[in-house]
Amino acid sequence: MRRGVPSLSALQAFEAAARHESFSKAAIELSQTHGAVCKKVNELEAHLGIALFERVRQRLVLSTAGAEYARRIRVHLDQIRRDTLELMRQQSEVKIQLAVGVTFASQWLIPRLRDFYESNPDLQLHIMGRDQPTFFDNSSFDAAIYFGQSLCPAMPGQPLVSDDEILAVCAPELVGGHGSLSSEKISALPWIHTRDLPRAWLAWSESASTQLTEHRAADQHYDMFIMAINAAISGLGVALLPRILIERELRSGALVQVRPHSIPNPETVYYSFPEQKRDWEPLKRFDRWLCAAVRDYREGCRLDRTAAFEATLAPN
Repeated sequence: MRRGVPSLSALQAFEAAARHESFSKAAIELSQTHGAVCKKVNELEAHLGIALFERVRQRLVLSTAGAEYARRIRVHLDQIRRDTLELMRQQSEVKIQLAVGVTFASQWLIPRLRDFYESNPDLQLHIMGRDQPTFFDNSSFDAAIYFGQSLCPAMPGQPLVSDDEILAVCAPELVGGHGSLSSEKISALPWIHTRDLPRAWLAWSESASTQLTEHRAADQHYDMFIMAINAAISGLGVALLPRILIERELRSGALVQVRPHSIPNPETVYYSFPEQKRDWEPLKRFDRWLCAAVRDYREGCRLDRTAAFEATLAPN
């Protein structure tokens, strides 16, 4: 034993004997002999200079000091056990470092991760929010998901969603009981602008054959889509947003379209990874799950569009 520090095996023997109040039962639990447990407890008592057990009518009974010591030791042994299991779990767990746009991660990816972990319990995604495409020369990311107009140079990958739509949406109270808003009413509301879609309002109004007036200081301007989404939900105005980022809000009714019209999203959702990761099996498994999740998303959008079209045909 180190000076002042009993051996771990002696402490384990004592704790087991204290819990069972029996050297024999402790020996069975620890896969040791009765004599070995007795010897370790005796050595511990000699080291401490304190009697930890008393023999009462051929029964093993903890002394007052022994009961208190057992309680304290049990806490530390349990912590050692938990720390050891956690270390072993971390060593067996495979981590994928994933760079993702903040809004896409919050609105689309994270709500689907429960399904990923249920089918891949040995993989762990470490998600890092990035607004712009990530270049891997100076980073440790294993893959990236981002909006862009092309794949990152010199990196393999694929487009995930290239046919997304931009919708004009707002909080339902701004629409009132109307199915859609006129150009005049849309023009009278603040418009919510986002950094990544600087010409969206012009493109939307031209394609909708509407004459929307030049706007005022009441307009809202945001860097991130997640900010614009929350601004629209809060009733601050009308926003032009990618459908893929607001599917839950549309289904829940937190956002509604101000007019059944959309324009193509000028940007594609891409999935990329460094060349040296191409054949890494954990990343290939994530790739397969991600593609399946996109297929499910597309099917959900198709059903939503069908339901919306049928609603327009239903009699009032």
